[in-house]
Amino acid sequence: MIHPNTLIKTVSPHIGNGVFATARIPQGTIVVVRDSFDIVLTQQEFQDLPQLVHAMMETHLYRDKHGNLILSWDHAKYMNHSCCSNTMMTDYGFEIAVREILPGEQVTSDYGLLNVLESYPVECTCPRCCQGLQVDDIDNYADEWDVQIKQSMLLIPCNQQPLLDLLSDMAKQQLDEFLQTPTSYRSVRNLKWRPADKD
Repeated sequence: MIHPNTLIKTVSPHIGNGVFATARIPQGTIVVVRDSFDIVLTQQEFQDLPQLVHAMMETHLYRDKHGNLILSWDHAKYMNHSCCSNTMMTDYGFEIAVREILPGEQVTSDYGLLNVLESYPVECTCPRCCQGLQVDDIDNYADEWDVQIKQSMLLIPCNQQPLLDLLSDMAKQQLDEFLQTPTSYRSVRNLKWRPADKD
């Protein structure tokens, strides 16, 4: 589920829809939680879908560290990529704001954390745009991403967290452990679907 202070708006005819903040979302706010209403499909279940459904879903799916395909049930699926994203996926079952998101600002994610299966170009208009996503982005950028995420997670107790109760019991336990002992931080390297994990 996505933070309640968001809505869908058209970005442009070329890009289509995106998610925008309707109020200030401070750094350290949990912005998206993977919850029990999200659709989880194995690769085979996805391939077995009718072609029309397959084509409609494909744009909005991401792959988790187990190789499952995930479709958010709400408008989280409309979050666009940015190489300077203001949220990042974590290994705690949520995405977190890694800097302040202002009212009217687009809420973005870094697709490099979503286990893309092949390289493809992106045009995010970010000053640091990498011009494309690569299958090894998690391996290449994990250290940089971990710094941003860890600093932001330390701010979780400082902010209102409307999505906190939606975390799984395991995610809550892991988050509590991190907040008590920051050295227990779970790197985004753990999000990588490794070839050895493939069927």
